[in-house]
Order: sequence, then C-alpha cells, then structure tokens
Amino acid sequence: MSTEKCLSLTSQKKFVMAVINSRTREKGKIIIDYDKCIACGLCVAVCPDKSLEITDGRLHESEKAVFGCIGCGHCMTICPHDAIKIEGRETSGRDLFTLPPANLFPDYDSLYALLSSRRSIRHFKEKEVEQEKIDKILKVASTAPMGIPPSDVQVVVMKGKEKVRAFSEDFAAVLRSSRFIYSLLGSRMMKPFVGKEISELFSNFLNTLVSSYISNMEKGTNKILYDAPLAISFQTTLYTDPADAYIPATYATIAAESLGLGSCMIGGVHPFIKKGAKEFKKKYGILDRFSGGIIVIFGYPKYKYVRGVRRSFKEVKVI
Repeated sequence: MSTEKCLSLTSQKKFVMAVINSRTREKGKIIIDYDKCIACGLCVAVCPDKSLEITDGRLHESEKAVFGCIGCGHCMTICPHDAIKIEGRETSGRDLFTLPPANLFPDYDSLYALLSSRRSIRHFKEKEVEQEKIDKILKVASTAPMGIPPSDVQVVVMKGKEKVRAFSEDFAAVLRSSRFIYSLLGSRMMKPFVGKEISELFSNFLNTLVSSYISNMEKGTNKILYDAPLAISFQTTLYTDPADAYIPATYATIAAESLGLGSCMIGGVHPFIKKGAKEFKKKYGILDRFSGGIIVIFGYPKYKYVRGVRRSFKEVKVI
C-alpha cells in the first residue's frame, strides 16, 4: 500500500479530539513506509496514546486512540528500520538525529558533582555572556520535558546589563503603582478571602520583598535581577501546566553550570504581573496571560565558593 493510500485512511478513522495549545490544533500525521516496515510492534508498544496497532501482520492506525497522534515521536525514534515518520504538531522526520554514544554520558558521580556544586549566584563579573554560550543554554533547556508536544513555553532573552537594568526599573514602577495590595494592611483585609497561609505569605514575605525591590531601586541598587549580564524569562500559555516553565529553566541553570557560568532563579517577578501590567508585559515580550513563569539570571561569578550545603526534602515517604 502506498504512503498516499495510508494517509487517506487517516481521514476515515473515527473522530478523536486533538490536544490543542497555542501552536497547534491538529493531530500528528502518521506516515508508514510499508516497504521498510516489518510489523515488529516496537512502535505499538511505546505509543502513549495507543494510536498504532498491528492487524493481520500489518501496522496501521488504531481506532482505540484517545487523542490521536500527539507528536511525541516515540514511534519514529524507536523504529529500527526507519519505517515510520510523524509530520505535524511542530514535529517532523527532519528533526531526527542519531543519539550520542554512551561514553559521552556523565556517570552518577560526575552528575552529582556538577549539581551539588551549583549555587544561586547574584554577584557577577563585569563581563558579557557570549552568544555561543547563550545558544548552548537554550539548546539544553529545549530538551526539557515540557508537557504534551509541542512545547508551549515562550522564552524571552534579555542580553546585556543595560536591558536587564531597564527591565528591573520598569518592574519596580509596576510594583510602586500597586504597592497597597502587598501592604500589611492589604494582607489583613484579604485574609478572609485568601486564607491563613496566603495571608501569612503576604505579611511575612511578599510585603517585605516588594518594599525591598522598590526602596533598593530608588537607591540605585538592583535587588530584582541584580544587574546580571543575562536574564532569560520562561513562561507558559494558559493551555499548559505552570510547571512546564520551571523545568526548562532548571535545565538552563544546569547548562550554565557546565559552561562556567553562575545562575539564579528569580521567582519574584511573574506572580506580580500575572494580572494587569499590560504595557510592561508588551514592552518586554511577556505573555499577557500565562499559567506560570520564572526568570533566570546568568553571568560569570564574581566570587568563588569553596564549600557546599547539603539540602533535604521536607519528608520522604515510601508507600
């Protein structure tokens, strides 16, 4: 059967609702090369949506699919005969690459050494971050698991101390215009509506944080993004989980560490602009409406640390 005939069968399958986001509203197209396919069943076994099945020794799309092809690419990356491709949902056979050899993988001790040595860096040398290293950070960050494909994470790169400073000054102005909301009086007034924990967070942390942001900027000291030579904002659309922004941001900090750069996650920006601040968000390319967001600052560390601090979870339960 020809590829064209295979594609025509796709439209005859029962209707299933594709998973949509801001980048796509369609299911992926499954293209099978029957001259290469031996119906080994590997693609059927790994498909998370059960979009494939084998009947009478022949591979074809399944009517048992939940959403239809989500474009994860599992089938075409596992096929030993290169007999299947996915097109659509920002995925293509052109995106395939040969996996690197195992000797390039870090062992556990090497990985732990890198991760345990990383600290949140807020003091940087007066040195720009090279574009080559920015590209490498973004390349690593793009490999992070970010929900059902395609990724709905938007990235904004602020390169240079001047741009980072301008962003911080404008953000301080946004906070200044809505300072009452984060005041101690405001938090007490909101307690019946937001609950004890959120009210305590406002009183004990957010009010102090906002005051510190504003007062320090008025003195010329940037305690928002610390005048870092590079800042990258990660934010997700309303179609996706807020965590999808934080995972690539974490990968970015690991990439920076491997490149000799320091980094620090700044969570004290996006929560304050989730609603309102339309002009500010438009100016800096931030989504007007987002489900989650975080900024990571980068630069060459000004100081060298000689010891680490062990961290722990609140609790580890085995069930």
